[in-house]
Amino acid sequence: MTEMSSCVGVFAAELERSFSLRLNCMNHSITTFVVASAMALATTVVGFAVNTGQPANAASSKTSNSALVANFRESMKSADGTRFVLTYHVGGYPVLSYGKIVVAQIPSPPGTKVTTNADGYSGTGQMAYLFHGPTGRIVQWIQIGTNVSACVNVLLKGTYVSGTFGKLECSRPSPFIPSNGFAEEELGFVPMYVDQSLTEIQPTKATVSTTTSQFGALRCLIQTSATTTQTTCINHAGFIVSWYLQNTGNFSRVILNSLERDPTASDFKTLIAPTKALILPPV
Repeated sequence: MTEMSSCVGVFAAELERSFSLRLNCMNHSITTFVVASAMALATTVVGFAVNTGQPANAASSKTSNSALVANFRESMKSADGTRFVLTYHVGGYPVLSYGKIVVAQIPSPPGTKVTTNADGYSGTGQMAYLFHGPTGRIVQWIQIGTNVSACVNVLLKGTYVSGTFGKLECSRPSPFIPSNGFAEEELGFVPMYVDQSLTEIQPTKATVSTTTSQFGALRCLIQTSATTTQTTCINHAGFIVSWYLQNTGNFSRVILNSLERDPTASDFKTLIAPTKALILPPV
């Protein structure tokens, strides 16, 4: 892996960097989005900012919790820099809400020269996600090197969660512009988003348990703070198998449905021939 290039604005990073490390530059953008979203994550995140009346050993407990979270995130890095196609079913997920997300990645070989576009964004490798909603909504976002493409279909009636959708439109490759608008489109990259959520909670208690699934043995991190509980499970390879965030009556969840290690060119190609110069899906 190459070293992280300097950030431009609030977001700029090498495309080949791991999901977890690339968040160093997009942390502010996603945090701001989460706080502003209607998915109840605002309550989850903001509610942890103030903690008064702590007992004398609170600092020690906080350090222990932080170390546990840091160690768990380190285990997740095993999946960084690998080829994969991950299919997730999501519910209560920011912006996209309910449906299926397919996330694909092909990192560039070690030693690949990093290029920088005219807007200051440096990157290599290929990343993409494709979302299908229960009533026909489609969102596709593709990043190849320093260029991005997208596909969306037009909302004809109702809401993005349960409305009626029409014509699908796709855009030609165009330069990634380091800005909030482009960074927020990356919310569909599930591993990046979940990794970020692990750092947003300041838990009063953090524990790790084990279980099994169709993807093998799992390690699960359980973070608790007041009425909020976040549970994240990964397999031995570091892939996120499940994630569940609950705060009173609100929740977000992610469940891995399939894991493949051989992405193809079609995973990084727009669903139909592009006709637009640029599309930024609604966020």
